[in-house]
Amino acid sequence: MQRIIFTLLFILFSFLYLQAQTHEDFYTRSLDINKSGMYFLGGWALANMATGTYGWIRYDGEKKYFHQMNAAWNVVNAGIAIYALFDIAGTDISMLGADEMMRKHIRSENLFLINAGLDILYMAGGAWLIHAAGKNEKRHDMFKGYGQSVILQGAFLFLFDLVKFGIQYNHRMNFTETSTNLGLTGNGITLSIGF
Repeated sequence: MQRIIFTLLFILFSFLYLQAQTHEDFYTRSLDINKSGMYFLGGWALANMATGTYGWIRYDGEKKYFHQMNAAWNVVNAGIAIYALFDIAGTDISMLGADEMMRKHIRSENLFLINAGLDILYMAGGAWLIHAAGKNEKRHDMFKGYGQSVILQGAFLFLFDLVKFGIQYNHRMNFTETSTNLGLTGNGITLSIGF
């Protein structure tokens, strides 16, 4: 009988401990996932700005414009990464409730998904520029080089956004599937476990 009581008390206190930590741990991990993504995006941006600047100086014709657009495009990517990293660093989780943490996480998920849709438009715009290059002798090299760059950058961002969405979505699903609800009522303690 003592073993049963001890086991039940252990389970009860384990669930209380998990409940007290779960949302904060979940959102901390969510921010860490976003932070790693922004470091990756920032690294991509720096590499493209460096190689793009070199290629812009080194080459002529469509290669010059390809590299020029890569450098310019990634100034924006670097700005996004820096802004997001500062925003993450300035987040005080202790000031957020469980519902607000979940709302912010879902907003982040949705942002990755919306961006993936925009990335398709970027690639379509790049394809249009390549098509327009054939009809414009004066700006053929510029349109073609820019178009190729926009397709490359759009494809990278499409994969990046889909992967980040998938990781964050799975993180949330794993959390909600294994989360526990423990509460005190007038009649005693209630425990529900979602699977």
